Amino acid sequence: MVELKFKRFTLNQRIEHILFFTSFILLAYTGFPLKFPDEWWSRWMIESVGGFDNRTLIHHISGLVMIGVSAYHVIYHILEKPRFDILFHPKDINDFLQQVKYSLGFSSEHPKAGRYTWKQKFEYFGAGFGAVIMGFTGILMWHPFEAMRYFPLGVIQIANLFHTWEAVLASLAIFIGHFYDEHLGKFLNMSWLTGTVSEEEMRHEHPAEYEGIMGSYAPGNPEMNVPEVRSNSSAGSIMIMGFAKLLFTIVFLAISTWMLWISYQVLVEAVNTYIL
Repeated sequence: MVELKFKRFTLNQRIEHILFFTSFILLAYTGFPLKFPDEWWSRWMIESVGGFDNRTLIHHISGLVMIGVSAYHVIYHILEKPRFDILFHPKDINDFLQQVKYSLGFSSEHPKAGRYTWKQKFEYFGAGFGAVIMGFTGILMWHPFEAMRYFPLGVIQIANLFHTWEAVLASLAIFIGHFYDEHLGKFLNMSWLTGTVSEEEMRHEHPAEYEGIMGSYAPGNPEMNVPEVRSNSSAGSIMIMGFAKLLFTIVFLAISTWMLWISYQVLVEAVNTYIL
């Protein structure tokens, strides 16, 4: 018994993704302690990277990596071959409505998405928009006194506010939304490493693309981007994946709880500062 594996991400895309999420995790890890310096976990996190100076250095380097990866991504796709299937189309509205009906039990039919679902498009452009905001505001905050030579103090203060809120929103979206939807909810989706997805996932998540590929699938044709054929997983690998999913779930719940607490603290601070 064999299963088909479908090529989804190139090596270039996987390297970009790894650099982007690694820099993001480091930015969150070294950024939140600065926002909450009196918390016990803040002191522990700062000490874990070797002190405040190292925290600042790691944060700045990670920010430059994120800006660099984002700029490379845009330039690469402009010069290489622009992909228009990542853009929003009217069909995405229908897919969203169908997803709502499917999730609420009013329909048994899953949205027939193509290469990218409407959720993946939101995540993609959300990450890009967030990188722009974080990059611009981060540069202003890196050297605030130098920035005030060109911008009024109010702009720097607004940049600080936007930087904090975008960091919280992005962390919630990635740690809770993206991690759950793309990894925990799909039995530890490893396509970000392997570049391939299973036939079951293709049929369920990207049925329109699956039908298009299988409709022209010709085994042995080297000129086609055909699925790979692989053996089914062994019982041992299934047990390992099950244990990994359990561990991932525990970590996910811990991080989610922490992120919700941080969001609450930031919201309370904003209400007290700008409303009350």
